[in-house]
Amino acid sequence: MIKTQKKKVAKGSMISRLNKVFFIQLIFISVATIGGVIGAAKVVENVLIKEALIGEAEYYWAHREKYVEFPLPKTMNLTGYMVFDNDFSKVPAAIEGITEQYQRIELNGKRPIAYVSEKGNEKLFLIFEEAQVSKLALYFGITPLIIVLLIVYLPAFVSYVFSKRAFSPVLKLVERLESAKISKSGIEKLKFDDIKQVGHVDVNTLIDSFEDFSHRIGQLISRERNFSRYASHELRTPLTVLRGSMSLLKRQELGPKSIELVERMQPMIEEMQALIEALLMLSRDESIEVSSDPVLINDSLKSIVEDTIRLFGPRDIKMDWQPNHLVQAYIPEQLFSIVVSNLVRNACVYSQDPATIKVTIDGPDIMIEDQGKGMSKESMNRIMEPFYRVDEHSAVKGFGLGLSIVDMICKQCGWLIKFSSEIDVGTQVTLTLNEVEILASS
Repeated sequence: MIKTQKKKVAKGSMISRLNKVFFIQLIFISVATIGGVIGAAKVVENVLIKEALIGEAEYYWAHREKYVEFPLPKTMNLTGYMVFDNDFSKVPAAIEGITEQYQRIELNGKRPIAYVSEKGNEKLFLIFEEAQVSKLALYFGITPLIIVLLIVYLPAFVSYVFSKRAFSPVLKLVERLESAKISKSGIEKLKFDDIKQVGHVDVNTLIDSFEDFSHRIGQLISRERNFSRYASHELRTPLTVLRGSMSLLKRQELGPKSIELVERMQPMIEEMQALIEALLMLSRDESIEVSSDPVLINDSLKSIVEDTIRLFGPRDIKMDWQPNHLVQAYIPEQLFSIVVSNLVRNACVYSQDPATIKVTIDGPDIMIEDQGKGMSKESMNRIMEPFYRVDEHSAVKGFGLGLSIVDMICKQCGWLIKFSSEIDVGTQVTLTLNEVEILASS
């Protein structure tokens, strides 16, 4: 049963960028609106109310000069108190603690604004409760701002919806390409008819191009698959016959010249076999088959190294075996054999007799070291390139594919490989396996 899951918006995609722009607009508008509301409140409190209290005090003093019994201000929001000769006995206790001309005080569980004005030995205290003013500010100030905010939000949201709708064909095209399956059997036919829309000229042109490319990719994959199948049959069969014939010749009583010819032909057949395997390995797209049982790395590695050195028959090549740990791991044995044999073969080829190949196991690390001609830094940066050879004019024959195959296998298996080399000193290769179990230490 196929379960449909809602895909998460990928980071960096067009829709995520569109969402980011939209939310930035909302945040900017909200911050600007809130800042305007707070600024308006501060202006009302620090400017308008203060000026109104100053005007109220001047109005009171002006009329009191004409009429001594002029009453103190007493309204729903404003209350006046008079103090003579600093006698605070007839006024609320909170008024006595006023130290500034304009400040807030604690009075009857509220925090009204107090303004002080004095003439001679008389002090006028005006206590203003701005609760009613705040309600008016809410109704006639903040409410219009909220309405304006909603009005600004609306076109931003509409533009977001239309922008997302404009990008929808491109997003569908990306999803269709992500879901396309490419395998050894080819590429499935991609259909974009449901994505094409009238008026989207650029998108339709892009879709037509993808359809053409998918058709070409299908043809190339089919051609590659046929080549791999034919090469596997047509090239392996005669080589198998040649290898069998060479084995029979070695058992015959041959003269010196015939033995020399056989010894010259044997490595060439092995090299051709390695080339065919390399070409097929580079052209195939196969899944990695990991061993069902843990492989004892020590035994497998030693066997592969010995078999590879044995191919160089008459040469004086020895192995310096240094197993610091006994390790095992679940690995694809065939791919492990190809990697190790290529590394050991290179160590043998570029070493002079008598040669010693040092093989060390240190936890998950396998180190293969030779005392050969070494490599420069420039060569080390290119040794993984297909068909690249360190010295194309040397007597050593080869095709420059061995380390390309090693690099490809290591990437597929999640192994790490590192080279260190010095001219005329030698080369050390460190192969690091993953998920290795250490059974014992020497």
